[in-house]
Amino acid sequence: MDSWKKNLYSLWCAQFIAAMGLSLVTPFLPFYLRDLGISGDKSVKIWSGVAYAAPFVISAFMQPLWGILGDRYGRKMMIVRAMMGLALANVLMGFAQSAPQFVLCRLLQGLLSGFIAPSLALMASSAPPEKTGYALGTLQSALVSSLILGPFLGGVFMHFAGIRPIFFTTGLLCAIGAVVVYFYVHEDFKPIIGPGLARLRHNFGRIVQSPELRSLFLLLILVQFSIFFIAPFISLYVEYLNVPKTYVGLVSGLVFGITGLMSALAAPFWGKRSDTLGQRRVLMIAALGTIIFLLPQAFVANAYQLAALRAGLGLFVSGMLPVINSVVRHATDEQERGGIYGMFQSGYLIGNLIGPLAGGLLSAAMGLRAIFIFAAACVCLAPLLIRSVRETR
Repeated sequence: MDSWKKNLYSLWCAQFIAAMGLSLVTPFLPFYLRDLGISGDKSVKIWSGVAYAAPFVISAFMQPLWGILGDRYGRKMMIVRAMMGLALANVLMGFAQSAPQFVLCRLLQGLLSGFIAPSLALMASSAPPEKTGYALGTLQSALVSSLILGPFLGGVFMHFAGIRPIFFTTGLLCAIGAVVVYFYVHEDFKPIIGPGLARLRHNFGRIVQSPELRSLFLLLILVQFSIFFIAPFISLYVEYLNVPKTYVGLVSGLVFGITGLMSALAAPFWGKRSDTLGQRRVLMIAALGTIIFLLPQAFVANAYQLAALRAGLGLFVSGMLPVINSVVRHATDEQERGGIYGMFQSGYLIGNLIGPLAGGLLSAAMGLRAIFIFAAACVCLAPLLIRSVRETR
């Protein structure tokens, strides 16, 4: 087997295992906060936004640093470090006794995390140029497919054993992912030596000065903001749609899971199509499809309608990230790629940070349905940014 294919399959498995663990608890943070003593509808929404956003507060600023360290010491070791750090942070979350303690543990998770950017950089460097779109799309499918099993299994855990065991399971899965990378991923690495601060300024300057990279960076923030504006509140929305309390956890997991299933099926397809049809066209189609399936979620009458629309959303939103990553690969040199991916991972996390906080405030003030309308309106700005993307097929 070719070395790049072995890396792809090994990284896919490791990312799937770790990301599945992280997604076990994602839909159920509001319920854990209730267990930790938070009461009142508005308080739960606001605390949910804060807890969801907490890891991204620090991680958004750490990703460029991890990217530079990956360029200097190796992307493989950065992946192992991040997965082991996530294992530690999630075990500590399982022992939290109050909402502030839980948020502190989430902040620690943000400090230690960061396996996506070095994985992308490693894969982009080892795959042949003509296979980049396919490789990155396939690797992206590991992250989105983790949403298939993760939330559903988390719902089963919550239904039968409570929510605390989920965090210990997550820690174990992240550690297993680190072991897979350590033993099965090969990296022909040549360290890039240079002052870290100077490289950080260089990477930031590359994004600011390049209209294409600048537009992609803003597009990434916009997409993640729109997704995470809603994500922390899906379980509350399911509860709002009058699903029996006994089954809210299971149904929430299924609603999350169907989005992940469709995303996993579609991500490699979008990666291949970007290699043949062109990145700009694929991004435009994905953005329009995202709007079409996102807006009606504000008006559903039951959880079945919500699940159907979330499935359609998964088909199209999965076309964004792998194509963005593919364009970044073509627009950067090998020597700077890890750092640039680190900067883009910061943009990814900035969207993840701002989205839950803003969504919590808006849902507390105007209700849960309003957040879907606002998120769809934000995605309507995406075509303006996509116009700057060059075709590289």
